Amino acid sequence: MPVFLPMQLVLDDDSGISIPLNDVVREAWLLQYSRATHTGAIDGLRERLASCFATSLAECLDTDLKPPTDAQVQYATSIARELGIALPSEALRFRGPMAEFIDRFAEALRQKRRGYLRDEQGT
Repeated sequence: MPVFLPMQLVLDDDSGISIPLNDVVREAWLLQYSRATHTGAIDGLRERLASCFATSLAECLDTDLKPPTDAQVQYATSIARELGIALPSEALRFRGPMAEFIDRFAEALRQKRRGYLRDEQGT
């Protein structure tokens, strides 16, 4: 009967995070690892695992630390362009600062656009 050791995510030399896996998943993982080792596909398995882990890790971030959405970037770019202001680099990296930028300048953009509409309508 195989011995199942808990998986551990190593963060640095002093700390790590235990990854709770039920026995079935642990057994399947050991079979997958053994298969990849014996068929010479271990590098591919490592790459696939790294990619899956990176995606999962990003999903675990607090919302304000996730990258901004495409819609946020498009709207903020419109705000910056139409108001002639700089879009902070921090806003392009994190959703929290992006939301703050949009909240701060969205009303000014709406007012500017309303002004254009009034000018076009001759009122």
